[in-house]
Amino acid sequence: MTTPSIKNLNYLLALRQHLHFSKAAKACFVSQSTLSAGINKLEQDLNIKLVERTNKSVVFTPLGEKVVKYGEKVIFSMQDLVAVTNLDFFESTITVGVIPTISAYLLPKFVAKIKQKHPKLKLIIIEDTSQNLLLKVEQLKLDFAIFAFPFEEKTNIIQTPIFKDDLVLVKHKNTQNNDLLLLEQGHCLRSHILDNSRIDKTKVSQYACTSLETLVTMIDMEIGVSFLPKIAINSGILDKYPMLIIDKNQANLSRHIGIIHRKNNPNQDNILALSLLIHNQIL
Repeated sequence: MTTPSIKNLNYLLALRQHLHFSKAAKACFVSQSTLSAGINKLEQDLNIKLVERTNKSVVFTPLGEKVVKYGEKVIFSMQDLVAVTNLDFFESTITVGVIPTISAYLLPKFVAKIKQKHPKLKLIIIEDTSQNLLLKVEQLKLDFAIFAFPFEEKTNIIQTPIFKDDLVLVKHKNTQNNDLLLLEQGHCLRSHILDNSRIDKTKVSQYACTSLETLVTMIDMEIGVSFLPKIAINSGILDKYPMLIIDKNQANLSRHIGIIHRKNNPNQDNILALSLLIHNQIL
């Protein structure tokens, strides 16, 4: 048995993710024939069948699934090795994920503070839903992500809440419509609201919005009411809507804002140091 190459293990993980040779090859920036040859070589090196190929599908064998799991650990360890040899974290380029209901309200000040304190640190910002960001953190495609909690706990992910963000009920001054407007499926803010025991599920509106800005517009049109994050209100999301008010008779809900990163990340201490800049800006 020959020791498999890291390159071919990467090909295998890409194929498992996409279950399609052409898409996997594109994700690896190689030709389909190159990726296929790499998978074949991996099968030869391990002397096992990893995938069953047909004209329409790719099916992983039971042994293939086991190799994928071990392959992920090997790749993660190699990425840790590269990261730990980085001369200075604060002079490198890092990739940070953030959910849409946080990004516009925290990032400007957060990025400005990083530039001030660590001018040589370069940021790549990825905005996406919680589920997608969680997967990217697990795969080490993100150094860390700015998140909203509660969220499902995973054994390989460390969650660090930083501050509480109240969710306050906003409505139009003249509205008689108390239907509850929410973001569409996939946004954790929707879950944070619906999971609260005080929410009447029968009042949920048939409409769902793609962003907080759209949500505010629909409240202003008297289509319904909604709970909005306090950080969004403090950032001026209601400033252009003089007819919208906060219902002070309704008890606030809340969520926590913080960060997630993969367990045993070699830059964990540096990531936590950066997270303090988030904490400092809301004090």
